[in-house]
Amino acid sequence: MPAFTLRKIYASLPRTTRGQPIIINGDPKGENLLYCNGSSVYIRNIQDPSICDVYSEHSKETTVAKYSPSRFYIASADKEGKVRVWDTVNKEHILKIEHNALGGPIKDLDWTMDSQKLCVVGEGREFFGRVFSFDSGNKVGEIVGHSKSINSVAIRQGRPMKIVTGSEDFTTVFYEGPPFKFKCTKSDHQNFVNCVRYSPDGEIFISGGSDGKLFVYDGNTSDLIGELGAPKAHAGGIYSISFSADSKKLLSVSGDKTAKIWNLDSKSVETEFVLGKDVTDMQVGCLWQGNTLISVSLSGYINYLDPSSPSHPSRVIKGHNKPVMAVAVNEDGSRLYTASSDGLIISWDTATSESEDFKGKGHSNQVADLVLDKDYLISVAMDDTVRFTPTASLEYSGQALKLDSQPRAVDSKNGIAVVACIHHVVVLEAPGRKLSALPVKFESLSISIRPGGAEVAIGSKTQIHIFSLRNGTLTETRSENAQEVMAIEYSPDGAWLAVGSKSKILIYNVDEWKEVVGGWGEQHTAKVTCLKWSPDSRRVVTGSIDSHIIVWEHGKFQGQKPSVKAHPLSHVNKLSWLDNHTVVTVGQDSNVKIWSLSE
Repeated sequence: MPAFTLRKIYASLPRTTRGQPIIINGDPKGENLLYCNGSSVYIRNIQDPSICDVYSEHSKETTVAKYSPSRFYIASADKEGKVRVWDTVNKEHILKIEHNALGGPIKDLDWTMDSQKLCVVGEGREFFGRVFSFDSGNKVGEIVGHSKSINSVAIRQGRPMKIVTGSEDFTTVFYEGPPFKFKCTKSDHQNFVNCVRYSPDGEIFISGGSDGKLFVYDGNTSDLIGELGAPKAHAGGIYSISFSADSKKLLSVSGDKTAKIWNLDSKSVETEFVLGKDVTDMQVGCLWQGNTLISVSLSGYINYLDPSSPSHPSRVIKGHNKPVMAVAVNEDGSRLYTASSDGLIISWDTATSESEDFKGKGHSNQVADLVLDKDYLISVAMDDTVRFTPTASLEYSGQALKLDSQPRAVDSKNGIAVVACIHHVVVLEAPGRKLSALPVKFESLSISIRPGGAEVAIGSKTQIHIFSLRNGTLTETRSENAQEVMAIEYSPDGAWLAVGSKSKILIYNVDEWKEVVGGWGEQHTAKVTCLKWSPDSRRVVTGSIDSHIIVWEHGKFQGQKPSVKAHPLSHVNKLSWLDNHTVVTVGQDSNVKIWSLSE
């Protein structure tokens, strides 16, 4: 029986929100990077980010995850106040325990040095923080003293144990324990305290705030030692800080689009990194892991900082951190293009996993569909435009063409593109000259041009519509009843038309216009969102809201079809083939996945 095997993940980047810090953590060995997006936690290899493990067992949006000092466990938290502790040893990441720790979103958490206790902080209804034994859930003290949501927590990794918290009430609070008790409040900041962190040796802790200030305190007594870069460490709010392993230096990042390395002995800036000029270049998270310095931009891009060359990062990991809505693959499968709900288009090298974003002013809203034809990537979006972008330059060129109504899907053959819009079907010639626009009474959902270019099939809410295409003009020739045709495609040899109607797959012999398979069974448990023929016209792969992909083939796989849960807790939005045995899927979870299909 053939089966899907996951070959590669082009992982989602961290989910970011303007004006809010994000937390990325490392593992005690210095090998991995840990961050959250959607309901998933991502464990990525720092040296080779294409090596990625995804934990998707939270039912709500995750907020923070951290390795235990022993490295055996990861604690991850979500917006409902749940904490899950799961093992790092088994590939299945077996759940050790789950706690309802707070009555609202958890913003940060930390472990005690013995990997036995957890402190979680955030926006609880009754209290803003909780400290407890992770296995029993028993309280080991109280987190009190704040009047507003707590943004950050750090536990001293040594004895005597201490906890420090930073809050939206502009204060940091110091606790001694265990059991942990309130000791004192520090009111040095004049705005939100976004991040507090203990040095690895426990001698000091530092707080960074929206006032652009960094304060240094004694790790044992909490006495104020001084301030870095007074009167302001950064021109904008400070979102994250991270110590070097020897506790002698600090990395800080800010909304002013810079990152700085501070020498803590001299309290001066050693290196400054200017990471761009756009709003998306604001720096919202950072991590100093071994010899690797990482910052995260508001765009979600992960920057590898090199102190010996501060003018530009040594490496930038690009990709998506919003739902991926469309995918297109070039003829030899060496390159694929993906587009997301924020209008971003990324080009991926399938051999190296390297990615690059398209430059210039592109779509201002969600991209609905992509197709490659000759030298152009053709994209349609909810900004009601179509763009013809040369693939050689990876740069948007010229004006986007405004369409008569909102586009849903596009296909193109031999330099002629047809766009299915809600109330029109528009025919275009590359690179964007309109040939005709046909008003229609149905709401288009999907489109495919038959190889040869003389026939077009459009799926709508109630029917399949077949048009002839001659000299840039469409004429409807027939229609068939079918419900919610979200996906439709002619086979590459032109002999068959595959249709995704609700949760069923229909196949038509095009020349005889005969339904070959009277619904290939309802193997999907929810609406089919996408389908694609293999290059050799033998197989169809389908994706659905039920998160599964299924392969269908004439006369084969009777009964149970080869299937896999491709995007857990998420929709499969689009898919394609790299070759006859390799499928790429993109999902609502912001991930791009490549699958091998055995014979």
